[in-house]
Amino acid sequence: MRSSLHFVFLVFLFVFTNGRGSAQNPIQPKRFIICYNPEVPAAEFAPYTMLVVDYAYSPDAVAELRRQGKLVFGYLSLAKVHQQRHFASDVQAIGIENERDPQFPGSVRVNAADPKWSELLVQVVVPRIKKLGFNGIFLDDLDDLKKRKLEKYGVALIHEIRQANPEIKLMANRGLEYLADFASHVDFVLLESCFVLDGQLRKPADSEWAMDLLKVGKRINPKLQAVAIDYIPNAATQSTVNNRLVLLPSQKHLVAQIRDLHAKHGLLSCVSTEDLQSLPGF
Repeated sequence: MRSSLHFVFLVFLFVFTNGRGSAQNPIQPKRFIICYNPEVPAAEFAPYTMLVVDYAYSPDAVAELRRQGKLVFGYLSLAKVHQQRHFASDVQAIGIENERDPQFPGSVRVNAADPKWSELLVQVVVPRIKKLGFNGIFLDDLDDLKKRKLEKYGVALIHEIRQANPEIKLMANRGLEYLADFASHVDFVLLESCFVLDGQLRKPADSEWAMDLLKVGKRINPKLQAVAIDYIPNAATQSTVNNRLVLLPSQKHLVAQIRDLHAKHGLLSCVSTEDLQSLPGF
């Protein structure tokens, strides 16, 4: 009788702890999205609680999304400026343009080591993003700073933005190799293309490299939340219907694999195409 009760207790303990563990780490892939198309109506973002949009997105649409309780990040590059940005002329006037970006026509790399760049962003650009209604800022191109050996200036800039805006949420895109230096200043870090490259799953060692660096950041900032985005080729989609991508049958298995990998590592998941101009309909 005693052994039977012990067995029942073990079964109960197993079921309870496993159920509790899964409840503590819910993964809802459609809760997070990045879409830079300013023409997408706010209503199309209904399934998502957190989104990154271009800060050219309509202030009225941002306000509507905020009223729905969503966390809305406005885009900001810490390393580049596109000629269509309202502050592109300021960058040119103060002489901090570095070189044209061959990968993205119309964009120029900025000399992030120049104090005039941080002054422009902290005193002019970030306040404008906040005035447009965003309650989050998406900090892009941290890897570009690393490639140009300017990462310490990126860290200093993130710190300045945080000090001047303690209430706003900050999400950093990658910069994993020096995440430890700025983890305490951001709320989210995005793992972009850490599981898929050129439409193929990466080697497990590649993804583990990213996860190991993430763990370092989380040890410094236990509240740091990690999200992930991986891309499928544009050719893998048939068309867009109501601004949503329709997936070819051949790619459904890849999308499922990506989401499983994100879930396995406890990452809030997004799967899209690299142009980020439509919402995934899958």
